[in-house]
Amino acid sequence: MPAVLLSVVTWNSAATIEACLESALHQTFPDFVLWVVDNASQDDTCARVAALAARDPRIRLHKLPENRGFCGGHNFSIDRTDQPMVLLVNPDIEMAPDYLQRALAAMQQDERIGTVCGLLLQSTEPDPRIDSAGMLALPDGRFGLRLHGQRLSEVAPLRPMLVDGADGALPLYRRAFIDDLRVEGEFFDSRFFAHKEDWDIAWRGQLYGWHTLFEPACRALHPRVFQPANLRLRRRLNGAIKTDAVKNQWLLLIKNTPRTRALALLARAIPRQLAIVGYALVAERGSLQALRYLWQHWREVWAARQLVQQRARQPWQPSIPMKDPAPLLSICVPTYHRPELLARALRSIGRLPAGVEVIISDNSTANALSAQVAAQVLAEEPAPRWHYYRNAPGGNAATNWTACLARARGRFILMLHDDDYLLPGGLHTMLQTLRRVQNQHHAVLFGVRVVDGRRQELQRQVPRHTAYLPPAQAVEALLTDSALVRIPALVVSREAYLRTGGPDPTQRDTDDTDLWLRVFAYGGLLQVPAVTAAYSVHDGALTTGMFQEQNIQLLLRIFQKARTHNLLPESRLRQAESHFFHQFVLAGASRALRQHDAAGARKVLQLLQLPALRHLPVSLRWLPVRWGLHLLTLVRWSPPTPPRLVSWLRPSL
Repeated sequence: MPAVLLSVVTWNSAATIEACLESALHQTFPDFVLWVVDNASQDDTCARVAALAARDPRIRLHKLPENRGFCGGHNFSIDRTDQPMVLLVNPDIEMAPDYLQRALAAMQQDERIGTVCGLLLQSTEPDPRIDSAGMLALPDGRFGLRLHGQRLSEVAPLRPMLVDGADGALPLYRRAFIDDLRVEGEFFDSRFFAHKEDWDIAWRGQLYGWHTLFEPACRALHPRVFQPANLRLRRRLNGAIKTDAVKNQWLLLIKNTPRTRALALLARAIPRQLAIVGYALVAERGSLQALRYLWQHWREVWAARQLVQQRARQPWQPSIPMKDPAPLLSICVPTYHRPELLARALRSIGRLPAGVEVIISDNSTANALSAQVAAQVLAEEPAPRWHYYRNAPGGNAATNWTACLARARGRFILMLHDDDYLLPGGLHTMLQTLRRVQNQHHAVLFGVRVVDGRRQELQRQVPRHTAYLPPAQAVEALLTDSALVRIPALVVSREAYLRTGGPDPTQRDTDDTDLWLRVFAYGGLLQVPAVTAAYSVHDGALTTGMFQEQNIQLLLRIFQKARTHNLLPESRLRQAESHFFHQFVLAGASRALRQHDAAGARKVLQLLQLPALRHLPVSLRWLPVRWGLHLLTLVRWSPPTPPRLVSWLRPSL
């Protein structure tokens, strides 16, 4: 594996890219791979890069379908590689041949050095002006370029020194620094797009205890043009760039300002920001979109701040190299001959952040369409982060579930069946919660939307508030409410799965409830009132096939296990049993009636006359419903979709 990743992000960079890459290829330290990530250039940038790549195999060209900016482009290469050192290279940079070698040597001086930056010059004339010598933190939350615009002859002899940050044009980062600074999986905050992201990295690095070293022996040419603070130049800039310049400064202040410095820092920052808003009102109305953005994304930005400040309160620690660190979350997607639904489920996950892996476990036997779908949808994702497995013929849903658990490496596991899907922001919410509770809880239940085959919402099932149910209380909730758990909304630790044995194939269609009994008895349940996933109730599920005596007997086995292990006092267990089976049977009868199957509904209602259920007490809650459904079967009338007040009519089995 090469020792260094050189990451170059291009966008219509044809005028400078060849000189930039030539300077990289002529480095005296040759052990690197050079990724060029192109942001959908409209000129011949890619053709020029491809010509150089044909000559030198160290160059890898990656064409993105849309412009993801500086942040998205570099995140693309960083997230798909694992070199211990990463050098970001602007496409208008030309490095001295020994730049990389000297920067690597400087990095080795102290393991606390996370970034090395060199001396960037604006021209090749005998006495050039300095573009940057690292960055200087200003008292109002901004950063400035050290020595910018000064003649080289005008400054004192330059020597290596610690500075407040590195300009994003040519910093060398330690991989451990990159991984430590990730927030919600990202190194560069993609909300910044392409401006002040280096300020964000510099500030966060300081908060976390890392150092930035300026090494003047590392030299490169960088004729800087972009200076939004210069009003004459600013008027010629694209409106989106000017909006980003305003928005990103507020993002910086919100995310990175420590509570202990908030009053002093904001006292200096707010007057300037108010002046900027005033200028925008008078001369640059488009930049007011920054206010709208913050209003719309306030919760996300505040959540990022909480993560940054939480990490900032922890001391710096030397990195411990891990050859193959386990991900935080494994998303297991069992599938069977439903490539269209599989594609929907995989697309709903979105781009895979660091700490997440996806496992597709396919029971299909007739064709390889699911494999093709997985490869197509996940084509841009790093290969180590997703895996497709085609299982041997003869398996069923239970064996597929077991196979998923055996293959998952994450600390937590989410089962996302191919007919379910995550909602926008759902994965982000799950990861944010798991990072906070990973050392405290083994099972986390989020909210879920119950949808039909057309993705129309039938109901929402959301915990009322954040609450931890200890084992006995969690078991009682499960054995009282057959609709408590919707599988795509439940995340379980791998430890809990291993300790409790995973699904029991002998439980057949009730194996999920049986498994949750053991998981909840082991570690309880944390309920989180955030809707993260959709649970599909499609035509294949709207049947009476599950409402039969065999499943009643299997469910009774679960209650017997609870008795055997004394999970609840007998009085509370009998009360839970009565609620559970009445809910289960009456929901089945309601489903059959909505399918215009009165005979099937009567057959389901007769399950309550089984000897094993006849003895159960009937509460006033269920008696009128039972009578009402019996009457409806006689008149053959189909009830409407039940409102949320009677959402118990949709069990999870």
